[in-house]
Amino acid sequence: MIPALRGALALALRGGAFPKPNWLYWLDFAAYPLLALALAAIDWRDASWPAWAAAGFVLFTFTEYWVHRLPLHAWLYHARHERHHTHPREYVVFPIYYTPAVFALAFFVMPRAIFAGFVVGYVWFLVWHHLLHHADMNSLPAPIRRYALWHLAHHHDERCNFGITVPLWDFVFGTYRRV
Repeated sequence: MIPALRGALALALRGGAFPKPNWLYWLDFAAYPLLALALAAIDWRDASWPAWAAAGFVLFTFTEYWVHRLPLHAWLYHARHERHHTHPREYVVFPIYYTPAVFALAFFVMPRAIFAGFVVGYVWFLVWHHLLHHADMNSLPAPIRRYALWHLAHHHDERCNFGITVPLWDFVFGTYRRV
């Protein structure tokens, strides 16, 4: 029991890339949809709330594009991110404190409805990233298969197609490449 707990703690503190999913990989899939629902239940007070949440979702896609393009490809974590490019079917997990720390900061600087949309954007990212790297492409509809091919082209040419959840920002910033 103690070695298993020690192993779980080590995984939680360091994250990493694994050939099979583990509890830390699935934790965000459970925790963040619940957070978004809780925020909506607590804070939804008028008809403008969904519009502000949609703005938060768009803000997340913008943030995702720039985090992927700059910190992951130019500044900080390139070596770790490079492993993802060479082994895209591995299950990548951040240390357990990373996402909550980023979201805690966002919670204190964003209005709640925008923050809720930002969290929904992260859930959208989790689902898309999982589909793009782990789903059986033959079982998915043709538009999703085309999108997956578009995203996977980024793994071979790191100068283009940084969007993971939407290609919008690649169009806006001139990094879109047709596949």
